[in-house]
Amino acid sequence: MTTLNALTSPALLLALIAYTVVSLLVEWLGRQLLTRTSDVASTHWLAEHLLIPAARALALVAFILFAYPALFGLAEAPSLSELLAAGRGRITSLVNLSFVLSLLLPLLPVIGRLPALVLPIQGMAAASLLFHWLVATQPSHWIEYWPNWPALGILLAMAFAGHALARGLSDILAGVLQKHYEKAGLEALIYRSIILILQAPVILFYGLSLGQQLQ
Repeated sequence: MTTLNALTSPALLLALIAYTVVSLLVEWLGRQLLTRTSDVASTHWLAEHLLIPAARALALVAFILFAYPALFGLAEAPSLSELLAAGRGRITSLVNLSFVLSLLLPLLPVIGRLPALVLPIQGMAAASLLFHWLVATQPSHWIEYWPNWPALGILLAMAFAGHALARGLSDILAGVLQKHYEKAGLEALIYRSIILILQAPVILFYGLSLGQQLQ
C-alpha cells in the first residue's frame, strides 16, 4: 500500500471522522463537567486531571485501532480482533499507555514545553505497541522502532506544522463564533477537536515506516 493509498483509505478516513466526532463530544462534556464541579475542588481536580485525560486517551486508542492496518500501510494483516485476543488486556494496555504518557509528557523538562509533541508521541507509542503485537504473529523480523535521523526530522517538522495550523484555525474559527460562545473556551474546544486530524500525518508517517519493515 502506497502512502497515498494509506492516506485515502476508507479505514483511515473513517477513523479520523470518528475521532473528530468523539473529541467534540469529550471536550464538550468535559467543559460541562468542569463547570458543574467548579465549587467542589476534589471532584474538579479528578475531572480535570484524570477523567478527561482518560477519555482523550481512549479516543486516541480508538483512532489507532480503527486505522489498522492502513496505519502501517498494509493491505493484508491479521484481523484486529485476532490481534487483540492473542493477549490479555491489550486494549487496556493501549489506553493505559496513552493515558500515562498524557500525564507524564507535560512534566518533562523539554517536551513539557513543547505541546506540539505530546499527541504525536502518544499516538506513535500506541502504534508501536500495536505493531509489536502484529510482528509477533509474523515470521521473525528485526524491527527498528526508533526512526532514523532524516525520518525524525520529518516527524518533528510535521508535528510542529500541524500544531501551528491547529492553533491558527482554532483561533480563526473561535473568532467567527465568539458571538455565541466565550472565545477562550471555544478555541480550546476547537483545537482539541482538530489537532489529531492535522497531526495524524505524523502518526501515519511513523506507522508506514514500521510497516515497510515487513514488506
